[in-house]
Amino acid sequence: MTMNDKKIAFIYCVNNRELYEESVRYVRSLYVPEGYKIEIITIEGAKSITSGYNEAMKKTDAKYKVYLHQDAFIVNKNFLYDIIALFEKYPKLGMIGVVGAKTIPKSGVWWESTQRFGKVYDSHTGEMKLLSFKETELEYEPVQAIDGLIMITQYDIPWREDLFTGWHFYDLSQCQEFLLADYDVGVVRQNEPWCVHDCGIASAENGFDNDRKKFVDVYGENVQRLNKTFLPLVSILIPTYNRPHYFELALQSALNQTYENIEVIVCDDSTNDETEKLVKKYTAKYNNLTYIKNPTRLGQFENDIKLFNLANGEYINYLMDDDLFHPQKIEKMMSYFIDDVNKEIKLVTSNRKMIDQNGEQLPDNILTQPLFEEDKVISGTDLGNLVLKYNFNCIGEPTTVLFRKSDLKEPFGTFLGRKYGCNVDIATWLTLLAEGKAVYVSQPLSYFRIHNSQQLQSTKMLLDGALDYAHEVLYARKKGFLEKKEDYLIALNSCEKYLANVIEQLKQEKDNDKFEELLDVYKKINFEIKTVEKQSKDLMINEKYPLVSILIPSYNKPYYFELALQSALNQTYKNIEIIVCDDSTNDEIERLISKYTCKYDNLTYIKNPVRLGQFENDVKLFNLARGEYINYLMDDDLFHPQKIEKMMNYYLHDKNNEIKLVTSHRQLIDRNGNFLKDIVSTRRLFESDTIIDGKMMADYVLMSLINYIGEPTTVLFRKSDLDEPFGTFLGRKYLCNVDLASWFNLLAKGKVVYISETLSYFRIHDDQQSQSIEMQLNGIIDFAHSIIEARKKRFFTK
Repeated sequence: MTMNDKKIAFIYCVNNRELYEESVRYVRSLYVPEGYKIEIITIEGAKSITSGYNEAMKKTDAKYKVYLHQDAFIVNKNFLYDIIALFEKYPKLGMIGVVGAKTIPKSGVWWESTQRFGKVYDSHTGEMKLLSFKETELEYEPVQAIDGLIMITQYDIPWREDLFTGWHFYDLSQCQEFLLADYDVGVVRQNEPWCVHDCGIASAENGFDNDRKKFVDVYGENVQRLNKTFLPLVSILIPTYNRPHYFELALQSALNQTYENIEVIVCDDSTNDETEKLVKKYTAKYNNLTYIKNPTRLGQFENDIKLFNLANGEYINYLMDDDLFHPQKIEKMMSYFIDDVNKEIKLVTSNRKMIDQNGEQLPDNILTQPLFEEDKVISGTDLGNLVLKYNFNCIGEPTTVLFRKSDLKEPFGTFLGRKYGCNVDIATWLTLLAEGKAVYVSQPLSYFRIHNSQQLQSTKMLLDGALDYAHEVLYARKKGFLEKKEDYLIALNSCEKYLANVIEQLKQEKDNDKFEELLDVYKKINFEIKTVEKQSKDLMINEKYPLVSILIPSYNKPYYFELALQSALNQTYKNIEIIVCDDSTNDEIERLISKYTCKYDNLTYIKNPVRLGQFENDVKLFNLARGEYINYLMDDDLFHPQKIEKMMNYYLHDKNNEIKLVTSHRQLIDRNGNFLKDIVSTRRLFESDTIIDGKMMADYVLMSLINYIGEPTTVLFRKSDLDEPFGTFLGRKYLCNVDLASWFNLLAKGKVVYISETLSYFRIHDDQQSQSIEMQLNGIIDFAHSIIEARKKRFFTK
């Protein structure tokens, strides 16, 4: 019969006219491409679906056939356009459906597969709801099975009515027939479900199990072959050494995996031929098993690397020769990798159980207790941090973990270029975890055997393990682990305790080179702890106490300067920096200060290459300041030891940032430091600490022409509040009243605090220029400018 490529047949086996007629109404509402026609073929009273479909297939010349259940309703109006376009584009595509599976489990039941695709509105649970599996990025996902609710073909292949005489497994059988004929079977990509399947609660009676067994018997070999083509290859690598009995049990657990695309490679490092003789019966039976006897003994590390290099698989799981796999280990773990389209997952681990030499399960310890009650995807760095902080291998031994071969950028057992002697597994897990996420499967999927012939507590392993752990902790930050100082400190302290315990345990090994190495590393760990503790303390201080910059402009007064510097260094406030800009015409201060700079790391000294003068030196200091707050200290004045602390206390409690300046009473002193009587400008303004409106204080100063606020030494202010250069008011550089110029700028913005206690000392001596005729005239001119321009800052509003 010549096929009509402009015709689409809809084929039903019917035993319920009401459902059938409803389904047909949906078919007749579909958009039909111009030049195409549809026909409806109904088979009633069929003895089986296969016989009914064969009968209908022979009745029509339609190239395109849609075999669908009477309770399936096509809701995609463009259905015909979509299927024709897909078949015309892909001649190899023989049959498509809306849900199905890429792989078929050994049971033959497609919906038990971990690789299901597609979507449909479905009522098999008794409630109509969306049944949705994996999405496909392709126009169709190649699969082995599609559900029989709707099966759409562009070629005719007879249905196996000779095999399936009932109502089950006809769909999977037909899929296999198309695949055996070298056609593709696919699940279509659907933005919205194409179909509604009102099937009601599913029944597995009426010969379901007999048909299932028949399907497995007839197609099982082909299914297994196709499963391999659809599944990435996993290499199970078994390094073995003189343990033939345990090895055979391990090998059997690998060969019995339900995942259907594995290779098993054994590298035998034994000193005898027992394993070699034992394995022959398995290599004769399993073509996916490779056995290699090392001509000379390699040792554990090199044997692991040899296996890694021999692996053909995209994924790798080591299996130690005394451990065991759960039969579904690889299948369950691989389901996470297969679903991970963005390749974010770098390793999959699971809960594991300990067994004794007879295979009896042992009680859980801290390492084998479940990390989570349910499967969980975890940040790699978070999991790595947990391991590092508590020397806690919750990830597992090599047997436990499955990973992608290409993700391991260093040889197995190596971390940051160092070959590990004991913690070879952790070295590799950290390398992987640094690159992405981990999956923890809560079900126990491997069994770690504890027995007498292990070397876990030997002197060599204890020393190697301690050195490995120290290396992990000291260098893990290069891979992004332990970024928080508190986490790093926890890890360092855990390491210190562990190393101290090993040193005490092995103190009789003092002539052992590795023991000497361990002592050196122990010292390094302790030094690092002290360093980090200091950094943490400094950080805590910085967070609690904002940085205050004490700025000292100096000029040819080394004796007074040293006294001023000492008063700055002796401040009780915990977070200060001191910056000295030396404008001197000689090197006396430069020589004097060297004994302080080598002692105090918060002291910075700068010698100006050419003299700047007072104004420019003040501005230079301001620009160098890193502190949030600033207090100048003139090189002949002194601070009270608690000056900064007491003034900062007001800022720290000023939640609304209303305070713009803090000043205090200041004491006049002579050249020898003796107290002098107050003058009008230094008399105490208030008997107790007082907060005043800044504009009110500015008005008072301007009306009296007296600087009641104080010289630069007296005042603490927030750097960001000063929006003109120090000593400038409304664009004019002041020549005498440089302090008032800045105070007026600050007072215009908010409040001022006056502390009644004496917190600074202003020195009067013969070298000052403040009483010269020139300075007095400049002071008058500065005051005149302040008064004339004051209203621009909203002073003198009355």
